[in-house]
Amino acid sequence: MVEVPHDEPEPRPSWKKMVGLALIALALFTIVYFSPLHVYLGHWREVSDQIRSFGALGPLVLTLGVALLVGIGFPRLVFCVIAGMAFGFWSGLLWAQLGTLIGNYALFLVVRVKGRDWAQRFISRRARLQGIVQQQGVLGVVLARQVPLPGMLINLACAFLPITHFNFLLGTLIGQLPQAIPCTLIGAGVLQQSFAKSVSLIGLAVAVAILAWLGLRFALRRIADRKSENDQ
Repeated sequence: MVEVPHDEPEPRPSWKKMVGLALIALALFTIVYFSPLHVYLGHWREVSDQIRSFGALGPLVLTLGVALLVGIGFPRLVFCVIAGMAFGFWSGLLWAQLGTLIGNYALFLVVRVKGRDWAQRFISRRARLQGIVQQQGVLGVVLARQVPLPGMLINLACAFLPITHFNFLLGTLIGQLPQAIPCTLIGAGVLQQSFAKSVSLIGLAVAVAILAWLGLRFALRRIADRKSENDQ
């Protein structure tokens, strides 16, 4: 059995924490919307405007840019917000997730071919992460994507462990969505002219995030129950 180190992050939020985070997110959004801080959103808007300026090539530019930056370790959720600003929710979600998937898979391939020894040393102290991925296949990759760790570390773990390419791609695609959906919704809503419409989109983003965490908590409980049944 895999021993779980005490310092490993535990992806099981409580109801109180989730409600508190939701209220904080809505309060911060209201403050930003009605204060001079709203000006600073213009920097992200400039990036989204530049992407749209490529016309029909805009989605390709976004996808390749996201793939490159995610592949070298940049946090993917920033690009979800920018994609939502540039193309709206559905198109932004599609192209940002395609770019993120390509970037993650490229790193997976490089490590699988050239750097497995280095990856083993890098993740040797993450026994819990290794256990989740190795024992659950696609579901393990999905759950690992929800653990509060850098995406690069998840890619290294998957490349080092005996995970098939299909399981990695499918698990990564599904595992990206619980955080990508609310962030893209925020991007689509934050620059709306109507404050009511913006709040509705931000509220929907918070609701999706809460549902995703609840689904994760349920899945982890089921896995723990199955393990305890097998141990008996």
